[in-house]
Amino acid sequence: MKISNSMALVALAITLTSCATPPPPPQAFHNTDNTALVIASLDDKTCQMIQPTTSSGEKNEAVLAKAMTLPQHQAAVVILENYTEPQIGDQFRDRGTAWFVGLRNLGYQHIVFLQGNGGVNPEGLITLAEYN
Repeated sequence: MKISNSMALVALAITLTSCATPPPPPQAFHNTDNTALVIASLDDKTCQMIQPTTSSGEKNEAVLAKAMTLPQHQAAVVILENYTEPQIGDQFRDRGTAWFVGLRNLGYQHIVFLQGNGGVNPEGLITLAEYN
């Protein structure tokens, strides 16, 4: 009987303390790699390359084809414009998965997703997800 009471108290303590920690605050992005590929994803089908060269709105596949020809394939930053989710959910998965798979297939190892604000500078934008 003492063992079951002890186990119940341990389970209760774990449950209470696991819910007590608030989620971490949003982190602002600071670009430390000037050679990173920067793409602004306008919606699920069109985007714009920001860095190393600037392009106008194009289909995602066209920008990935351009990215394949770049000499550096290490870091990529994807700015999700018109992104409205307060927490990562279906909208992120719908847009981010294709970018993640496409960029990883090109050899990019460090991929960062940011929440856009209508500008072209990634500095200070909210980091949604980061993959190394």
